[in-house]
Formats: sequence, C-alpha cells, structure tokens
Amino acid sequence: MSRRGKSTFRRMNALVLGLVTVAAGAVVPLAVVGGASTADAALRKRVDTDYTLLRRAPRSYVIGTAYRDWTVDVHGEQDAGYRWARVHGDLDNCLWIYSGALSGDAAQADSCGAAATMPVEQFTNGQIGGSDTDGASVATVAGAACATWDGSHIRGYGNVRPWEVPSAPSAPVDGQVAVGQTVQWRYVSRDGRWVMVRDPRAGDTEGVGRQGWYFVPRDCLPAQLPS
Repeated sequence: MSRRGKSTFRRMNALVLGLVTVAAGAVVPLAVVGGASTADAALRKRVDTDYTLLRRAPRSYVIGTAYRDWTVDVHGEQDAGYRWARVHGDLDNCLWIYSGALSGDAAQADSCGAAATMPVEQFTNGQIGGSDTDGASVATVAGAACATWDGSHIRGYGNVRPWEVPSAPSAPVDGQVAVGQTVQWRYVSRDGRWVMVRDPRAGDTEGVGRQGWYFVPRDCLPAQLPS
C-alpha cells in the first residue's frame, strides 16, 4: 500500500473509532407509551363526579369514598372498569377506583407499586354480613355513640380508614336513615368502631344523587348483628 493510501486508511480508522465512542456514551431516549415516558408509571387524574366509591379490589367490598376534584394517580390498565390508584384527598392511600369517574392524563411517577387486593382481615374485625354484593338487613338503634345530624337521621361518614386501629372518620354524610329504620350492614371495621352500610333509600346510583354506601358508628346497630 502506498504512503498516501496508508494515511487515508489511518484517518478512516480514527473516524470509525470516534463514532463508536460517541455512540457508547450517548443517552438513549426513554420509550414513550400513550404520550407519557415509561419513567412515569402513573397518570394524574381528578374525580369529576360528586363522589365515587373506593374498593379493596375491582367490584368488591366498598372501603371508602373519593369526592369531586380529589386528585387520583392511576397505575396500570383497567380491570373490570376499575383502576389501581393512589387516592389523595383525606385518604392518601392506594385503592381501587372506578375509571369512569375520572378525567385527566398528566404523567406522574409511580407511588403505589403493583396492583393488590386488600385482604378482608386487614379492614374488618371478622364480622361480615350479607351476600357477595350486598349487606344483611338490620334495624338501627340509638346507642350511646350514635349521633344524628338533624335530631333523627343518623350521621354517617364517607371515610373512616377501616384498615387502621384506631380508625378516624372524615367526609360526613347527612344520611336519610332515621333511628329505628333499616339498613344493609356489610362489615365491621378492624377496630370494631364502625360499620359499612347501604341505605336502600338511596337507590343504586354511584356518583350522582344521594350516597348509598357509607360508614355509621357501631353503636347505631344492635349488639347482635344478623348474618
């Protein structure tokens, strides 16, 4: 090979080596899925209905309520119309929420991890009434800690964090169940202080109108609960 040819060969080698070095040190851009970087494993949404019920798993026990304009960070895909999500508001906990009650799609970092089902022993004291989808009928009573909001109708709560001991009520509900009237009781909270009930007068709506599922003090129900 001539001297000129050797010089050209050396320059080409140097150029190739430089390109390889740059490529090795380059930052590969993150893949984009659905308009959000894969570094963002959640989408920030908000509740755009008056309220929506929160569950321990899709189409399972109601364990709380989210209200209009609450922030919700959803994770993963829908499951039977529900999304695994961090619900903010007065809960700041990862639960299942109805997807149809939410709007928005801002990217957000993962804060819940893999979707999970909350075991019944985590949010109840073992007392469970009714069928898989509804509670057992029972008449309310005027126990010592059974407060009313108007002198006759029982004060309920949208949230009590039934998995905590002790629990802490929030989001008061001015229910339409008068002392002595019946409700469908579903379960007693882990600390034994609250009962999740359904007011049959509220109908079957979720998100608009009167809230039907909520917590009442354990003292609003008799000592012996029917199954």
